[in-house]
Amino acid sequence: MRGTVFPSLPAEQDRILSIFHEVQNARTDTNDIPPEAVRNIARYMNLSVAEVYGIISFYRLFSVKPRGKYVIRLCDSLACRVSGSLDVYSYLSHELGLKRGETTEDGIFTLEIVNCLGSCDTAPNMMINDRLFGNLTIEKIDDTINTLRKEAAK
Repeated sequence: MRGTVFPSLPAEQDRILSIFHEVQNARTDTNDIPPEAVRNIARYMNLSVAEVYGIISFYRLFSVKPRGKYVIRLCDSLACRVSGSLDVYSYLSHELGLKRGETTEDGIFTLEIVNCLGSCDTAPNMMINDRLFGNLTIEKIDDTINTLRKEAAK
């Protein structure tokens, strides 16, 4: 029997995205899937390491590169662009001292750009880890970043 998410995979391998989420979410300080985990997943799922890396690299949500405790994903859809996402990017980049794909030296924040977060009615949007923030303003961004810095300091 073939899987439903990946029709070319047997049904028991269809859980691979859930496994990626579990592994990455357990690594709260680095938000990544390390090489050892990739090898273990490949062995467990009866796939080659290359196949596992291929699936991971297809989804921008997953990373084999360590990232910050808080991964900020800024939406770059047309709706967000029209609503000011480039200004949000400029502000976040300046405030955090980051460019796209970089992580702060303290390992707290990583800034990423994604094609769409699927919430055009609340543009501009960003997602931090699994939480969506919409109708962004400088004040909302500052409040959110300051709150996360305090949480990280605990």
